[in-house]
Amino acid sequence: MIELQQVSFAYPSRHQLFHDFSLTFPKGKITTILGSNGSGKSTLLKLAARLLTPQQGQVLLDKRDLHSMRPKEVAKRISLLHQNNFPPEITVETLVSYGRYPYQKCGQHLTERDLAAVENALAQVQLQELRNSLLTRLSGGQRQRAFIAMALAQDTDIVFLDEPTTYLDINIRLELMDLVEFLNRQGKTIIMVLHDLNLALEHSHHIVLLEHGKLYAEGTPQQVIETGMLDKVFNIKTHVFHEEGKTFHHFTRQQS
Repeated sequence: MIELQQVSFAYPSRHQLFHDFSLTFPKGKITTILGSNGSGKSTLLKLAARLLTPQQGQVLLDKRDLHSMRPKEVAKRISLLHQNNFPPEITVETLVSYGRYPYQKCGQHLTERDLAAVENALAQVQLQELRNSLLTRLSGGQRQRAFIAMALAQDTDIVFLDEPTTYLDINIRLELMDLVEFLNRQGKTIIMVLHDLNLALEHSHHIVLLEHGKLYAEGTPQQVIETGMLDKVFNIKTHVFHEEGKTFHHFTRQQS
């Protein structure tokens, strides 16, 4: 479980973004961080994933200070998928094998266990036939599946995703969210930043709503909608529909 306790953070030469900020990400759930541009979504994710260090306060992993833990120890618990606009010139299989780095000793080759983990990850995202393809030759959806496979091979409890659906077509976005739900069913805690409100509300157990570095609302999608804060932050009107046991959302602009 990831907790932020009284965290304060500011980028150099900028106003303070977070001050005395506390938040707990629920274990075993899919949490999506939402907010308008500049609200601090990606910064919060980077603080929780140890990519940024708070000026004050602590980030805890199962009650331990995340910044006191050894890098490989953290890498066995946390994996992070960035936006990948410029993928490296490597094969799919090589990328997935990087997920085994935390389990290797210096100079050690991949063990049988590592190779089995890579093979299993490729199979789970259906990329065996593309194992020798260069990432730069893949479609956006195939590339994201490759990075998901790397997270599977890394076998961490917690997976962070920073805007994983950006620049993808809608059908590929839906495919990716199915993979996110698959990861969650494997028992992994998912923490992600999304811009697509429909995807966030449909596929998340927990929503964190930010504005100007402050926590405006959190809870289930329905609870956050009921606060009215989602409409306030995005200047929209949220309409909720129920059909055949499913919940759908439609958004319209607020009338001035």
